[in-house]
Amino acid sequence: MKKHFLWLLSSAMMFVLIVPSLASWAQQPPPAFEDALADLGRRLGRTLTLADFNNPTSRWEWRGVDFADSSLECPRPGEAVTPGKVIGYQFVFIFRGVRYEYRVAVNDRSTLRFCSNPTGAIFQVTLPPRATANTEPPAVINDALADLSRRLETNLTFESFNNRRSRWSWRYREYTNSQLNCPRAGQAVDNVLTPGWQFIFVYEGRTFDYRVPLNNPAGLFLCSGG
Repeated sequence: MKKHFLWLLSSAMMFVLIVPSLASWAQQPPPAFEDALADLGRRLGRTLTLADFNNPTSRWEWRGVDFADSSLECPRPGEAVTPGKVIGYQFVFIFRGVRYEYRVAVNDRSTLRFCSNPTGAIFQVTLPPRATANTEPPAVINDALADLSRRLETNLTFESFNNRRSRWSWRYREYTNSQLNCPRAGQAVDNVLTPGWQFIFVYEGRTFDYRVPLNNPAGLFLCSGG
């Protein structure tokens, strides 16, 4: 009886030691993730590490997916596609505001493919708002401030917002349409993922919301204000 008890005790202790290790291992990306990161680095002409994604306009995520066909729902031009479930992984990288996606079958790293034309199994990566006090805002924020100065007919500087009723902030956003989630009369809307910036100015209690596409400073506009 005593030996049986000691055996159970030792087994329980081993289980306690092993479970955290398994949990930690399960949270790690699969090996093909490193292949995807290396391929993206080659495409961008630089060596990438995960540390390169620790900024307000970058992030990475991965997940398991049941793809619906042999192309992993991302067919190449002229590729013959066979319907049928393929278990795999989806890796999404956002680097400096630009989204890149890779897919791979779970048991075959050689099937890794850069997915520029997905037909299904899409999931969005949303960058959370971050405090921006320790990083410089994009230069186009100065255009927004200048536009606000013209609208209010006063010469505003960033120091103008250092009081109880005034403040300013900015963040990177992934908008779900070409109008940056702020419809404007007479303009067509394309439902495509559009990276961009949002600048919020609160001046003497009045809030002004500016938005601009990431790679098109000329597209800056006032979404709401007054």
